[in-house]
Amino acid sequence: MSLAQFWLLALGVICSVSQRCTCSFYLHEEGRHPCAFIDTINITGSYAMDSSMNSSYVHNWMVIPKELVTAYDFVIENGIRVPAPTHLRACICKQKPCVRFCCPPEQFYDLHQHACVSALVEPQPPGHNHMTVELSNGTQLQLEQTAQFSVHIEAPCKQMNAVTKDEQYLNWTLYENGSIIHAQLLFTKHYCFTPILASDRSWSWQPLACAPEKLRFSLGVREWTYAICLLISIISMFIVLVVHLLCSGMRNSFYGVAIKAYTICVIFGYALLAHLTLHNPANLSTAACRILPSFTLLFLVLSFYILSFISFKLFLSFQGVVLTKLMFWMILGPIVLIAIGWSFFVGFSYHKSRLVFGADTCWFDPRNWSIMIYFYAPIFIACAINCFFYILTLICISDEPDLEAEKSFESMERNRLNSFWKFFTYTGLTWFVFVSSFALNYYRGEKSHLNYAVCICTAFHGFAALYALIGKNQQIQNCLRRIEYNNDEDTCENSVPMSSVY
Repeated sequence: MSLAQFWLLALGVICSVSQRCTCSFYLHEEGRHPCAFIDTINITGSYAMDSSMNSSYVHNWMVIPKELVTAYDFVIENGIRVPAPTHLRACICKQKPCVRFCCPPEQFYDLHQHACVSALVEPQPPGHNHMTVELSNGTQLQLEQTAQFSVHIEAPCKQMNAVTKDEQYLNWTLYENGSIIHAQLLFTKHYCFTPILASDRSWSWQPLACAPEKLRFSLGVREWTYAICLLISIISMFIVLVVHLLCSGMRNSFYGVAIKAYTICVIFGYALLAHLTLHNPANLSTAACRILPSFTLLFLVLSFYILSFISFKLFLSFQGVVLTKLMFWMILGPIVLIAIGWSFFVGFSYHKSRLVFGADTCWFDPRNWSIMIYFYAPIFIACAINCFFYILTLICISDEPDLEAEKSFESMERNRLNSFWKFFTYTGLTWFVFVSSFALNYYRGEKSHLNYAVCICTAFHGFAALYALIGKNQQIQNCLRRIEYNNDEDTCENSVPMSSVY
């Protein structure tokens, strides 16, 4: 079993165990409460009938027995459990059927603005006093709401949608037990009533259901362009990897090993990013939706810290410090472990009560700043480390004497330094465009044409590696010339002179 397969298997096992523990925890939490959160009301501050903690309570002139009251340390907002200060809630809907209205009287819920608005036309929306209710014997009556139900005026979610069929509203029936039914279909508890204006300028009550706030997956020209540019960069990085493997001088040096490790990280990171771009999150399992982005984060962040390590290695070279194999792996090993630990941490972290990976998307949610905190911030730190060691290296070069014995070594190291920093500059420019694109999209609330610049810069990143790490590295160029010269010699030795044929 390869090392990559081992880490993938280990991460899958951890995810599975974590999910089972989380599910059992939530089941235990729900078991502590006598009803679902949607059926409760906050009664903190209500009158207790005696001084004991196990007493009954009076809320809105209704006596609520103690078995229907319990302490909650959370609330449900938009279908997400959010921690909250401990407070008392009563299962009011168990004692008296509940009916929920989206808006105050004389207002209606606008399905386009997702907010309560006042009607600008006549007649005005109906009040909440009376509604048609079907009794258990099948008769329908106009009943007073406060006498029959516990009335709540609040939308349970930020976005509410009507349930329609063939773009037509359905005729839902409100029953005296609080249930809403159409053609033997039971409406969800997470609803609220709002008056809907029909074409004949008459109002009718319609229940609205919570609409999930999920991003719509799209696979258009922009996504395919991005995936193709990622593929171009992958091919370029693969060429850099192969060339460094062919050149013995680079293959056996610590600088060459670090460059090869960097290219491998970028290849895997970009490949996983292309996979996530082209696949609908709905078609991925919960485990895959957390494992794949975690590994993507691991490879891309690790690639930047390998660049920081290369910058540190070049600084030591101009200081006259020679790294041994033990020193090399003692420095690089912790960097890899920190990157692995960070990716595991992000994979199981929450941002604003939502999982960073696996909530609505299989990558960072573009509607919040999670990508800046968990992805771009570590990259920014790595870039700062690179710049710090580059400045120290420049100071060291300017201070050191020009010794004849060290000219050959210094020339090779200076060429590596120039080649590496050309590539790092191009890499920094590429990722600056990435950050700028995210910031612009976030403030606009939609994707912009700057996303095509991201695609172009992604391909440019691969070409920059070919140009700087191969084209501008004199040691690589000499190695390629020797390989070409040896091939020419082999061709000449194996060829037959034209004169001998005739």
